[in-house]
Parts: sequence; structure tokens; C-alpha cells
Amino acid sequence: MGCLSGIVNFILYIVNIVFLIVGILLIVLGSIMLSDLSHFDAAGSGTDTNTIPICVTVLGGLIFVVSFFGCYGIFRQSACMTGAYTSMVFVLFILQLVLTCWVFVNRSAFLGDMTSLVNLLWDTHDYTAMGVLEETFGCCGDTGYTNYNNIGLSVPGTCCGYLDRQATCSTPAVYQSRPGCSAKFEEFWNDNMDIIRWSGLGLCIFDLVVFLIAGALTNCMRSQNAGRQVYA
Repeated sequence: MGCLSGIVNFILYIVNIVFLIVGILLIVLGSIMLSDLSHFDAAGSGTDTNTIPICVTVLGGLIFVVSFFGCYGIFRQSACMTGAYTSMVFVLFILQLVLTCWVFVNRSAFLGDMTSLVNLLWDTHDYTAMGVLEETFGCCGDTGYTNYNNIGLSVPGTCCGYLDRQATCSTPAVYQSRPGCSAKFEEFWNDNMDIIRWSGLGLCIFDLVVFLIAGALTNCMRSQNAGRQVYA
């Protein structure tokens, strides 16, 4: 192949290695989010907190598979495999664009749902789920430790960092400094959705560039193969 084609091959190979790493990072991020949210039930609220983490994990897996396929196709210099890789990159671009647009459009509504979810857990007296939230996110009560005082309950041990909810909080300063779980849970999702939407936008642009480069490389491979057949 010519010098230009060799450079394009090298660039695309490096890009796919970067995509492999990005795919692994997305899988790790989605898994961490799922792990943090799998400890408590949604208490029949109809709100599925696992939707975005599952989408992120699946998207990371797709990116990893497509990138691996691309690396192998470029290594074998196969026009057929590179063409298939180009098509998969385009499909991946569409999926990422849809997910990113959904996150941008529904961000405020989703954050409101997460706050309402914690409020519902408190209103339905699901103290087991509240204990898991307090342990996981370092919070206390719905809006603060005073929620327990207002209903005549002692502040649970999970508000002081103990695994046992029945333990006694002997240091008031600890639970008094902790924010409410509704605010903390919303903050968790706010931070993660910022990561998802901006990294998703960057990946969409990245995918589009890779799609154009891979398409050009595929045409170059097919032209070269056609030329060899004519000379043969």
C-alpha cells in the first residue's frame, strides 16, 4: 500500500486501541454505578435506577467488541472485515448519539426522579433501604438527621458510618455534619450524568471521525484489490 494508506492504517489502529481502553473504562464505570445502586429496592416507585448504568455498561461492551474487530481487520488487511467494521462504527455512532441526546434532554427530569425516589423510601418507612443509602453515600435521613428526631426515633448507626443500623451514634457531630440522602443521591447522579453526557458527546465526534477514516481505508483496500486482479 502507499505511504498515505500506511499512515491511515497506523492512525486507525491506534484509534482502535484507544477505543478498547475507553470501552473497558465504560464497563468499569457502569459496573461501579450498578454496584452502588444494587443494594436497595425502588419500593415500587416505578423508577428504575439501573437504566443508565446498564446502558453505559452495554455501550462499553459494544465499543470493546467493535474496536477489537477493527484491530483484527486492519492487522489482516481485509477489505471485507474493515468494511464490516466501518458499518459497525456507524451503528455505534447512532446508538451513542441517541443515548447522549437522551441524557441531555432528560437530565433534569431524571435527577428529580432520583430525589423523589429517596423521598418515597422515607415516606414509606423503608428504613432498611435508607440504611443502605446512608452507608453507601455517607448521608443521614431524607433531608438530614432531624428527620429521625421529628418522628421520635434515635439516629441510627449508619448515620455515623457503622454497618449495624442498630448501633448507637455516640458522636453527634458526625451525623450532624452529614447531608440528607435525597440531596446526596441527586448529587451522585448529577456528577455521573455530567461524565456520561460530555464523554458521550466526545465519543460521538470520535466515532464520526473514525467512520470517515475507516470508510476511506476500505475504499483504498478495495481499489488495491481490484488493481491486483486486473494485473493478475
